[in-house]
Amino acid sequence: MNTRRRVREHGTMETVAGNGKDRMNAIRTVVHESQFAKIDGVMMDLFTASIICQVYDALSDANKEKFANHPAPAMANIAYKLVGKRGGK
Repeated sequence: MNTRRRVREHGTMETVAGNGKDRMNAIRTVVHESQFAKIDGVMMDLFTASIICQVYDALSDANKEKFANHPAPAMANIAYKLVGKRGGK
C-alpha cells in the first residue's frame, strides 16, 4: 500500500508507506528528485534521505529488511548514529 498525493499547501509529495520497500522507494525518490517530501507524517530533507540510503545500501540483506521496517524518523535516528553526524536518544 503506497499512497502518494500532492499536498496543495506546500507543493510537496506525501507518502504513507505500507511496508519497508515502499518507504525506501519514497526515500530514494527524495534523493533522486532533490526535493523534500513528507514520509510517514514527517518532512524528509535531502541530506537525511541521502544518509538513510547510504546506510541502507551498506547493510546485509537481513539487516536491510529490519532497517526498512522502521518508521522514517527511527530510520533517520539510526542512520545518524551509524554515520556519527549527531547523537540520538
